[in-house]
Amino acid sequence: MNNTVKAKLLILIVIFLGTTALVYGMKQPGANKGKIALNEQLINIPGYSIIRKIALNKDALQMLKLDDYLFADYQGPDGKVNLYIGYYYTAAKAYASHSPLICYPSQGWKIDSGPSAGTLNIPPTTIHYEEITTSQGDKKELVLFWYQSRLQTATQIYKNKINMGYNKLVHNDQQHGFVRVAVPFADSTYTKAKNMATTFIRAFYPKFTKYILTSDQGWLCPQPNKS
Repeated sequence: MNNTVKAKLLILIVIFLGTTALVYGMKQPGANKGKIALNEQLINIPGYSIIRKIALNKDALQMLKLDDYLFADYQGPDGKVNLYIGYYYTAAKAYASHSPLICYPSQGWKIDSGPSAGTLNIPPTTIHYEEITTSQGDKKELVLFWYQSRLQTATQIYKNKINMGYNKLVHNDQQHGFVRVAVPFADSTYTKAKNMATTFIRAFYPKFTKYILTSDQGWLCPQPNKS
């Protein structure tokens, strides 16, 4: 390695360390006590109604370190869809989310296919997600999931941390979360389940982004300029 390459590498390391120190050394915000709860923001999704709210047990709450969450079954025109959102107000909890690749097998589910990556365009954003199909006995589910940082999505936690750092530095916004949509399809087909999942995401996601952009004072945070 010649001296020019070494110098460039050293400069990159210094920039990276400096940015990291600046971003993660910023003061952490307090709890957003006035922010509307997820289960209130997403109670009325066009075309869907909540048929069951699921409470996480104490151990799960302690492990996930959640600031807010929604775990519920919705009934739609074509059947039932389950939505889980684990939400955090600070970057300090960046590693608290758990992927279905970990939690499903730990609960006795078998991953039959995936993960495979996909995108879903919901202007002004594009959701980057991963999907798996899982089974347990005679039960079968299609699961779509992603990490959310402000209006950015990612399928890998390291990418989500980059997004979090950017949003903290540029927007002074540390909010982030994990989103999972599950559709049972033991008595149906993969194609129908995938259509149900994407249709549901298109219905709830605009209300979810409104929740993200609404501060604890009730005003909407500025959205990025559209180019």
